Amino acid sequence: MQFLPEVMGAGVAWLDYDRDGLVDLLFVQSGTGGEKTTAKEPASRLYRNLGSGRFADVTDRVGLLTAGYGQGVAVGDYDNDGFPDLFISNVDGGQLFHNEPGGEARRFRDVTRESGLALDGWCSGCAFGDLHGTGRLDLFVCRYVAMDRKAYPECIEKGKAGPVRTVCGPQRFEGLRSYLFRNDGNGKFTDVSAAAGLEPGGKALGVVIFDLDDDGKADIFVGNDTVLNHHYQNLGGGKFRSVALRSGTAATVHGRPMGSMGVEVGDLTGHGLPDLFVTTYLMESTVLYRNRGRGFFTDVSESAGMFAASRDKVGWGTGLFDADLDGNLDLVVANGHTHRNADELQATSDGRPQRYAQLAQAFTGDGHGRFREVSATAGPYFQSPHTARGVAVADYDNDGRVDVAVTHVGGPPAMLRNVTATPHHWVRLELEGSSHRDPAGSNRDAVGATVSVKVGDRTLVRHLKGGGSYYSAQDRRLVVGVGPAVQIDEVSVRWPNAARTVQRFGPLAVDRGYRLLEGVPSPQPEPAKMAQP
Repeated sequence: MQFLPEVMGAGVAWLDYDRDGLVDLLFVQSGTGGEKTTAKEPASRLYRNLGSGRFADVTDRVGLLTAGYGQGVAVGDYDNDGFPDLFISNVDGGQLFHNEPGGEARRFRDVTRESGLALDGWCSGCAFGDLHGTGRLDLFVCRYVAMDRKAYPECIEKGKAGPVRTVCGPQRFEGLRSYLFRNDGNGKFTDVSAAAGLEPGGKALGVVIFDLDDDGKADIFVGNDTVLNHHYQNLGGGKFRSVALRSGTAATVHGRPMGSMGVEVGDLTGHGLPDLFVTTYLMESTVLYRNRGRGFFTDVSESAGMFAASRDKVGWGTGLFDADLDGNLDLVVANGHTHRNADELQATSDGRPQRYAQLAQAFTGDGHGRFREVSATAGPYFQSPHTARGVAVADYDNDGRVDVAVTHVGGPPAMLRNVTATPHHWVRLELEGSSHRDPAGSNRDAVGATVSVKVGDRTLVRHLKGGGSYYSAQDRRLVVGVGPAVQIDEVSVRWPNAARTVQRFGPLAVDRGYRLLEGVPSPQPEPAKMAQP
């Protein structure tokens, strides 16, 4: 029998855990059969980026011992000490790891119990974000379904040659309310899920935290599997209101809930506002919600160019980035069926055969909400089918081209280096909020910031979100392609502090990285630390 946790896969994260200028790579691992385990030996693995295209497994060295059947990962500097911390979810809860000094190297210490985090049930996607306006990162943890392994149901579907026993889907299980933990400072968190107004039930997988209605307060969008999505509007004072039906993000344009897995936020339609992209289940097609302003969204999926191409796919992790540096956001989607015996099942309603391993997809965007599939020319990985799940993007070799890491069910992960030949230029921006030195400042990771890059008569808007993709965490540095421009005229940052302070930098040179510090007028050029193979 195949159990539901076995098909869900696990996440991947990019983080510069030792702050040496090279992003490192963490793979969350699950186990066998979805059983609860103890942290006696490392399960998830952390690889330090050594440069020159090489990585070294430092899991033992950093003391990262993960328990349970691993699922998702969130990265965030929750104590504003300048080093990224980790939360890793699992089928039976999750663990919070603090990044701290440890002799000659950094160490991760399990602080779940002492931090006040009390979790149970199937925890899935997770994200850090400043949801209370304190300058500290709170933690949102999705929960999926209530599953009793000892009373697991049997599920049968129609096959080509008769009934076929398959893994039971989420429809057979009760959904669970997700968690919201308020960061109280001093390393302590408080469960405020009920008081905040989180809805009971839901079958949450993907989550993203950003100010979706532009009122200065971070909101939460949660992708639910087979039931209506949750869109929590931040009312202030620690209160949230479920507005998905009003905002247009609860379901598709046809009013149907979908199997929402991965979620992403970005300006895909060229109007400067954060749009929402959601990957979905077989025969549902991916969904693009265009942000119309004031908290209202429209499902524009059928005209976006990805609808038909994704119809016969089961979509999971996803990433938005400018692959060719032309200034327009592009898209990758990881695909793979949930049923190992999918080939035995009947064809889909439109006559297409079902496949367990599926082709990943790459789409190039035009900056106005329309996409064109370019998988055929995106590289060898996109020509072979996989059972892919988590996706995280990062410029791991610091060459200005964003790369991709992908996890698979029952197989080794993939790391895709971006070797796109392009005449276009770029700038890489790392933002740092000032709450560690100014109580009125933004969280140190600057989650929630909006960045506008002006080149000539063009303004490119990027959003620094919390969460995103499926079970995974992206590099928090922003790589912005600027096309043929040879100079950045101006970069403006709207910081996520209570005053929504706007700070301007520039002009800046292209093809290099900068650190932008809240309240510090001069940009800090990054050292020219490259990691090219």
